Amino acid sequence: MQAFIEQLVLLDRDVMDAASNLRSAPATAFFVLVSAWWVKGPLFVLAALCRDAYRRVLPVTAALVTAAFVTGDVASGAIKQAVDRPRPPHDDPGRLHAAVELPASPSFPSGHATTSFAAAAVVAVLMPRFRVPAFALAALVGFSRIYLGVHFTIDVLCGALLGTAIGVCIALLARRIGFARCVEAPQPQPSSA
Repeated sequence: MQAFIEQLVLLDRDVMDAASNLRSAPATAFFVLVSAWWVKGPLFVLAALCRDAYRRVLPVTAALVTAAFVTGDVASGAIKQAVDRPRPPHDDPGRLHAAVELPASPSFPSGHATTSFAAAAVVAVLMPRFRVPAFALAALVGFSRIYLGVHFTIDVLCGALLGTAIGVCIALLARRIGFARCVEAPQPQPSSA
C-alpha cells in the first residue's frame, strides 16, 4: 500500500509539472477568473434563485445550494486542519510553482472543488436540465486550482468527491423531508369539463 501511495504522489507531481507547462497569460487570467470567489458558489446560488423566481416558489433551491456550499466549506476546512497537507510549492519548492499567491490554508482537500461540486450536485439533482453546465463549471473551478499550482490533483479529486456527496445528500434529504414540492415542477391537473 505504501508503494502505491508513493507512486500516486509521484504521478500527482508529474501532473502538476504538466499543468504548469501549459501556462500562458490568457489561460492564467481565465483560470484566475474561474477560481474567483463569486464563481464557485454565488453563481450557483444565483442560478437556483432565478429558477425559484421563475417558478414563483419560495427560494428553497437557492437555500439548498447555499447550504451545500456552506457545508462543503466547513467540511473541507475541518479536513484541511486534520490532514495539514502543504500546498504544492511548499511541498516541493524547487520543482512546483504557483501562478498566484498561495492561500494560507493547507492543501487537502481543495475547498474550491468541494464547494463547487457540492453546489453543482444540488443543482444536478433538483434542476436536472442544468446538470451538465453545473458540473462543467465545477470541473473548471477544480482544474483551475491545479493549473494555478495551488492544489495537487488528489486534493481536487477528493474535494470533488466530498462535495458531490454533500450536495447529493442535501438534495435527497430535502426531497425526503418534503421540500420536493417547492423544488419540483408542479404536475398538470386533469381538467374538469
